[in-house]
Amino acid sequence: MNELKDLKDFAINMENVPILNFDSLASWADPDLEELLELAAELKARNYRSDAGRGKVLGLIFFNPSLRTKVSFETAAIHLGAGSTVIHPGSGSWPLETRIGAVMDGNKTEHIKEAVGVLSRYCDVIGVRAFAGLKDRFEDAGDTLIRRIVEFADVPVINLESANEHPCQGMADWLTLSELFPDGTAQRSFVLSWAPHPNPLPMAVPNTALEVAIRSGMDVTLACPPEYLPDDDRLGYLRSLADGKGSYFDISHDQEQGFRDADVIYAKSWASQQLVYDNPEEEARLRREEYRGWTVSEARMNLTNNARFMHCLPVRRNVVVTDKVLDSANAVHIQQAENRLHVQKAILMKLWNLSL
Repeated sequence: MNELKDLKDFAINMENVPILNFDSLASWADPDLEELLELAAELKARNYRSDAGRGKVLGLIFFNPSLRTKVSFETAAIHLGAGSTVIHPGSGSWPLETRIGAVMDGNKTEHIKEAVGVLSRYCDVIGVRAFAGLKDRFEDAGDTLIRRIVEFADVPVINLESANEHPCQGMADWLTLSELFPDGTAQRSFVLSWAPHPNPLPMAVPNTALEVAIRSGMDVTLACPPEYLPDDDRLGYLRSLADGKGSYFDISHDQEQGFRDADVIYAKSWASQQLVYDNPEEEARLRREEYRGWTVSEARMNLTNNARFMHCLPVRRNVVVTDKVLDSANAVHIQQAENRLHVQKAILMKLWNLSL
């Protein structure tokens, strides 16, 4: 009877313990993220395998396509002895309604509230990928879907890329930067360069790449056309981070000037945060025609301090970056992709309270 009472008391106490999510880097302090990076580096060095996660289940919900995120998380779970299940809503599982208060008389069969509630009973962590729709400015700005899933879940939630953030990619980028500069990233020069693309893309990766570079202590330049600046709230947040680190955060609308003496060039395309909602035709014209010359080329890389080239993948060859740059010894995009596995293994270990 005493054992039963102890179990009941434990269950009641656990209900009052806040769930630790990995949904936003902003909710994690630098020392905690650095601890995760140290663990990831150790896991990578050991090519770590364990059965410590035996019996655990990782649930993955993909509202959008994936290659690296899906495979690296499935692999991470296997390496820890855990299982995984993958859901593509509307493809092999029920289409999910995500709106609160929706009258579900259309083609959506199940509400996200029930779906996440049920998955919380089956899975020990839920990962969610839900890109910005680039149709509703307020929905995207609020990262509404990932916030709702965190609210409805009774287990930890991992953000696999949302409207505004890609924290797992950011951690892989941070690990890569620490490997490139083993003596420290402080005062190294990092440039995030906008690049052309046939399609309008969200801000999740550029937002996170800038945040990680600043939080790692680098001097950061955002090189982009004037119409492609992040919103004022994001810029204010980035400037406050840089002030706290004693580093600088600069903006250049001249790509060549921005590249000069850089140690790292990170290329990424994204849609104009004003025009994509208000005038998508003009946004497409600027992205495809007016600024098509912003492709990262060998000539521009020659302006740098023998910079390493980074990209999150997938990448459009000879649109975002030329073959010569991407195939050069200074390109580290494959290293970045590998590091997704190691940092995500570390994240799962942290959320599942597993030890080496």
